[in-house]
Amino acid sequence: MDSSDTSITACRLCQHYNPEGRRGGFCGKLDVPVRATWDACSLAAHPFETPWQPDGEFNSLFHDSLATISSHLESSPLEIPAMQEIMARSLSFAEC
Repeated sequence: MDSSDTSITACRLCQHYNPEGRRGGFCGKLDVPVRATWDACSLAAHPFETPWQPDGEFNSLFHDSLATISSHLESSPLEIPAMQEIMARSLSFAEC
């Protein structure tokens, strides 16, 4: 099986397709009824592809950033430029 070809050509081959009835189904990603024979959209995913889940490190960084921002808000009211600086420092994931 060639794993380099991951293109999905029809809705029925997509991970988000749920068959309903004889000819149609439901797109779980777009929350709309679809036909099995329709061309797949750009959000189509291979049926055996595992969905992306953020790891624990990402979640802890995000949680720590929100805690830092909320502690600054509770301690003293800040003006907008100061808040923007705090947000830029604590949410800068590019440095990690």
